[in-house]
Amino acid sequence: MIYLDHNSTSPLDERVLEKMLPFLKDDWGNASSREHAYGWDARDAVEEARIQVAGLINAKQNEILFTSGATESLTLALQGLFPRRASGAGVRVNPWGIITSRVEHDAVLAACAILEASDIPVRRLPVDGLGRIDLGEFDSTLCSVPARVVCLMAANNETGTLFPIRKCAALAHGQNALFLTDATQALGRIPLDAERDGFDLAAFSSHKTNGPKGAGALYVRGGVESIPLEPLIPGGGQERGLRGGTLNVPAIVGFGEACRLAGLEMPGETRRVRELRDHLERELMERLPAIRMNGDPADRLPNTSNLRFPGVDARTLIRDMNEVAVSTRSACSRGFPGPSHVLKAMGLSDEDAYASIRFSLGRSTTREEIDRAIGIAVASYLRLRPDAPAA
Repeated sequence: MIYLDHNSTSPLDERVLEKMLPFLKDDWGNASSREHAYGWDARDAVEEARIQVAGLINAKQNEILFTSGATESLTLALQGLFPRRASGAGVRVNPWGIITSRVEHDAVLAACAILEASDIPVRRLPVDGLGRIDLGEFDSTLCSVPARVVCLMAANNETGTLFPIRKCAALAHGQNALFLTDATQALGRIPLDAERDGFDLAAFSSHKTNGPKGAGALYVRGGVESIPLEPLIPGGGQERGLRGGTLNVPAIVGFGEACRLAGLEMPGETRRVRELRDHLERELMERLPAIRMNGDPADRLPNTSNLRFPGVDARTLIRDMNEVAVSTRSACSRGFPGPSHVLKAMGLSDEDAYASIRFSLGRSTTREEIDRAIGIAVASYLRLRPDAPAA
């Protein structure tokens, strides 16, 4: 098969696997064991990985907290900022709320819904037809809505549209709000800089950047002492008391190596993948003039293309393109049968949202695969819609 679903998960890089193998076989110690060499070696490996993850985003070692992935990181950041405190009258919560957008990942939307049910105000910003927020509206919302935290993604997982997180962080800080970004899709694909971009918290997943599943990180500016969070998982005090449970050392080691490799290879890989994506879009749109793009054609991830195939159901088209692995929406939305909330927020009709496919490329994608995928997609579309105009 031709794998073009890297935004769902990316294949494990062989070099990452090689780095992980000793910690699956021989160096199997618990990083919290402090009395012997097995524990010391595991702890040293975890700290090396922490340095590598921090290095990719220009952060400090103590600002990286390991988790199971971005969903946990986002939930920890959002719910951890609004601890419930018992009082004589029942439960008292922080009255200041959250500003986010309507196109965030389900992990953010779900966490916000839980907090909203606990009387935490949540304001969801709209987006335009290209999936962009309006900075003027964002600024006016900040001035009128007291916010403890602003949560905006760096890059949309379905369309690839980039948010101006550096400007948004500066505006948030001007109103004394923290800025949290879901940088899951951005890590290793576009440059991120904790100092210049100004985010206070950021969430990452290893498996989006050719690392293993089951590892992720939460960046906390200044460390957990600087921005107090209430843990989701209390326990034995691992990860500075903010996340209980034995650390997944092999996955963390793999995550660190994946970040190291991304830092070395990102400039060249970004150019290569962008050229392949542009070739895919250009050829499909020339051969099938009815196709339309969803999202910002200019300011987006270099690997992502969300295309609308009018007159067909995307799921039927994908089944017909059975040699090409693509998706209709986020892999984390499978429990919801409706159309993509991202595309609906951009103003698409149900019919157009159901006709849209996300192609996401990665390190393993080749020109030969793209050429084959183009031919397969064109043939499948014309088979399902023989009356469609074709070049």
